Amino acid sequence: MENTVRLIEEDLAAVYLGNLNTVEQTLAFPAAGKNGSAFTWESSEERFIDKEGRVHRPLFGMGDRPVRLTVTAVLNGVSRTRVFEATVLQEKKDTVITGIRPLLKVTAAADPELPHYTAAETEDGRLMAVPVTWIPMPEEWAAASAGTGEQFMVGEAEGTDIPAMLCLQKTERRAGTILPAAVSYPAPGSVRLTGGSCYYDAAQVMGEWLLAQDTDQMLYNFRQAAGLGTRGAAPMTGWDDPAGNLRGHTTGHYLSGLSLAFSVTGDVRFREKVVALVEGLAECQQAFSAGGRVKPGFLSAYDETQFDLLEVYTPYPQIWAPYYTLDKIMSGLYDAYIYIGNETALAVESAMGDWVYDRLSRLDGEKRRKMWSMYIAGEYGGMLGTMVQLYGLTGKDTHLECASFFLNPKLFDPMEAGIDTLEDMHGNQHIPQIIGALAFYDALCGIDPDRCENERLARLAADREKYFLIVMNFIEITGSGHIYVNGGVGETEMFHRAGSAKRLFTDKTAESCATYNLERLYGAFFAHASSAKVMDLYENSLLNHILMSASPRPDGGTTYFMPLRPGGRKEYSTEENTCCHGTGMESRFRYVQHIFALDAEALYLNLYVPAELQEKAAGANVSLRETEEGTFSLQFHADWNRNVRIRIPGWTSGKIRILVNGAETAFTPEKGYAVLAGGFSAGDEICIVLPYGIRRVSAGFGKVSFLYGPYMLAALSESADWMKGPDPSTIRKTGKETFSAGTIKMLPAYRVDEEAYHLIFDR
Repeated sequence: MENTVRLIEEDLAAVYLGNLNTVEQTLAFPAAGKNGSAFTWESSEERFIDKEGRVHRPLFGMGDRPVRLTVTAVLNGVSRTRVFEATVLQEKKDTVITGIRPLLKVTAAADPELPHYTAAETEDGRLMAVPVTWIPMPEEWAAASAGTGEQFMVGEAEGTDIPAMLCLQKTERRAGTILPAAVSYPAPGSVRLTGGSCYYDAAQVMGEWLLAQDTDQMLYNFRQAAGLGTRGAAPMTGWDDPAGNLRGHTTGHYLSGLSLAFSVTGDVRFREKVVALVEGLAECQQAFSAGGRVKPGFLSAYDETQFDLLEVYTPYPQIWAPYYTLDKIMSGLYDAYIYIGNETALAVESAMGDWVYDRLSRLDGEKRRKMWSMYIAGEYGGMLGTMVQLYGLTGKDTHLECASFFLNPKLFDPMEAGIDTLEDMHGNQHIPQIIGALAFYDALCGIDPDRCENERLARLAADREKYFLIVMNFIEITGSGHIYVNGGVGETEMFHRAGSAKRLFTDKTAESCATYNLERLYGAFFAHASSAKVMDLYENSLLNHILMSASPRPDGGTTYFMPLRPGGRKEYSTEENTCCHGTGMESRFRYVQHIFALDAEALYLNLYVPAELQEKAAGANVSLRETEEGTFSLQFHADWNRNVRIRIPGWTSGKIRILVNGAETAFTPEKGYAVLAGGFSAGDEICIVLPYGIRRVSAGFGKVSFLYGPYMLAALSESADWMKGPDPSTIRKTGKETFSAGTIKMLPAYRVDEEAYHLIFDR
């Protein structure tokens, strides 16, 4: 009996249905398990998913529908069940285009690439990106614009007879051109978290889990695909199940997590695991090449079939984002080189980059654009930025040119014009593309268009400012219309209409990996903007989403979504190997990269996260600790002659106070930072006093949230009805991290575990 139960449970654990959060296509229900269990399926809503897995999407206006799927496994007369929660997306409304937004493109390129997409207005109030073909402008227009520096073009937009309009403004150099990043971050390994903080605790818990994982299990799918033995390891589960189409992505995240953990802790056990994992991946890459089935350099947890199918536009879930998986593997190898110094990791990644270049360079631009515009199947994660990073290590033009193959005009063209076409676009499919656009801009800043021998790169470098403009506009557009009060974005993984983040409060709000990538974007953008407003966004999403998403137990758990409905509960992803489970392995360690920053004139204190900085190249040796609530001590352990810039948080409830060696000191405010003149000696101390207080902030549409200092307060309540928000003056601090509002207990949001909670209230 005991053995039968074990076999049944193994069969149930191995059931893989794909991503059930956005179901649109028929699901493949397995009929039996590998141990012989017979499966039968039941659906709580057969009109939307029947017993055979056929999906019938609700009509537009009915809304997305949750469906509970129950599989019963029977073996030797013993039965067990497993339940899956699915969300079936409603049908999209028929699109009726009523207008086309005119586009303005400012360019210094002699022969600029014209937009491939324009923005269409629809009958139901949407703005959407549609393909456009430009045609020569009428002669009278050409005559009218002669000598003005402007050129007008008319285009045919797909799905309408309404003409598209484009104005090209030629300029020698765009006004206000942003130069390459002036601010940098400390070298890998130079920032360590110090004990006693919620940040340190989260990193410790995740580190304990990372060390407990089996490296051979992480290599299971790779070895199997490469024709090597699996060394007795257990197969991966969930999205990495041997039958799954995204297998391999978790291994890449795991490699990054180990590398980052070593950087933050210095614990050699993380490095040992990295070395073993990289050696295993290198062996698989060699076996793939030796087998003659793929071109040299290929490495994945499956063969090239998914890449072949993508090139003939096979939809999800028949395939599932092969370049996304590739990105996670390459990113893990990159981190192993950067944070561990593993040369084998760089060699493996470089060969993979060569393979990607060979594959994509054979496709024309139209095919690539169509691939990247596909929902999920064409998702490529951060491949744009990953290839830029690889170029930074190898200096190979082919690697930077390969990055350009991942430029996605469906997102970039409207964004360059400052037009929000994000509605109905997948959040985490596109945020990493914006990170990549900024990295691509930085790389192009190092290229002289007049001297570059690579014609494609020279053309792109001549028009490089567009990529910075895309990033600026994206941050502005998401910040003003798509971000929830806790810093997250998206509902059921999708962007919705601007402003909807202030009214869509459900169990499937704020996908954790989307916020993880927003933080990486803010960090990269700060290197150019060096504005406190950027770090305010960063801090809010870090403290009120990313930290809240972490399981307090060493189970590797991370929330997929952060419920914002009344009485919501967190669910930690531990066994499914989801995308958010993957980024959760990294996010407990990544924020240390942005606590401090440096430029030629100053040391920046960006985040109030207790940590130590020992940056040998810059000579910076300081430690930050919180001596009491809202009071932080920045101590110097070496002389420092440059200025110090201390962020003045937007949440402070009163005037910030700064004391140097106990004496209150005046400071110059600049871009949200308190600027102190240099001349500090070892042993000096800057004390920063940040007033904490209760604040009520708008969450939109008559809803409010409450914050104490930087962190949101959660009211613990099982009620699924909207609670009336209390008067801020009635919220009392009852303990170190406990509050009350009448009879309601409140906690800092990041301290909530599995309790039902309310983060948003009626006004």
